[in-house]
Amino acid sequence: MVENTLRYILNNIAAPIINVIASPFIEKKWTKDCKSLPLTQKHKELYIIIHQHTARKLFKFPDLVNCNDFNDKIQWLKLFDQDEIQIQCSDKLKVRDYIEQKVGVKYLVPMYQSVESFKQIDFEKLPGSFVMKTNHDSGTVVLVKDKNKFDKLKSKRGLEASLKRKYGWSVGEWAYSFVPARIIIEHYIEPESDTPPADYKFYCVNGEVKFCHYIYDRGNNSKEQLLSSDGIDLKTPLHGKFELGTGFIKPSNWAEMLEVAKKLSAEFKCVRVDLFSSQDNIYVGEMTFWPMAGTYRGNGQKFFGKFLDFERDTFKQPVL
Repeated sequence: MVENTLRYILNNIAAPIINVIASPFIEKKWTKDCKSLPLTQKHKELYIIIHQHTARKLFKFPDLVNCNDFNDKIQWLKLFDQDEIQIQCSDKLKVRDYIEQKVGVKYLVPMYQSVESFKQIDFEKLPGSFVMKTNHDSGTVVLVKDKNKFDKLKSKRGLEASLKRKYGWSVGEWAYSFVPARIIIEHYIEPESDTPPADYKFYCVNGEVKFCHYIYDRGNNSKEQLLSSDGIDLKTPLHGKFELGTGFIKPSNWAEMLEVAKKLSAEFKCVRVDLFSSQDNIYVGEMTFWPMAGTYRGNGQKFFGKFLDFERDTFKQPVL
């Protein structure tokens, strides 16, 4: 409750004040950065948003010239590595075509329906359990273990609120602004234990896995481990809300997961490929280009910044 209250104050009360205070400093930094970076007027709105967001979250501006930290490199990617294919891959519906093309349909979670509004869902045609989510944002997921018992009204409110929400632009995640919002209903993957399947989030640079963010025991004192591509525990936290765990055991299909992540990430300077495994089957969750919008706290993001060793001598023109 305290955390939610502080978040509300920061986003709804303090944010406008911080934006006003930061404005002249951002303008000064813009002038300076223009001398070292290929910034144009097309970049400026996004540049300002990125600086406002990092000021609100981290109380500092990103260093776009030196880019030593994880966070700074994510902000650089937002500005200088834009590609229209990122729009497709940020869309949880359209990315399915990309996944099928690159690695095959076997890695897709079976999908039942795709609709524009909650009232269009045909519950009669759905199995007893399923998953509902929106395709254009992060975190709007409804797990339905029994369709005869779940709170349909609560789910309707949450999903429809998400459909109306403009996601991403306010934190510089520009691609989500181009994704038409929909609800997708997928197969419910039965967990192997009392907790949902673990997340394997592979951070890739030019088709090479740099490290994996392993998250498990979700909903039950969620834990994280950061692993090398060989499955070695790096023993360094990344996300402050997770406990640092020690329970990772390399699965039998680890090499296959690495191969899937490599193939899906081959076209990009930097992308996170999210996978999960159940009954030895591998499924692609999503592809994420700007994890946490580049605002991780703590020294973990400094440590992992060195793994994102993509070159910064080439730039793409803005899609916007």
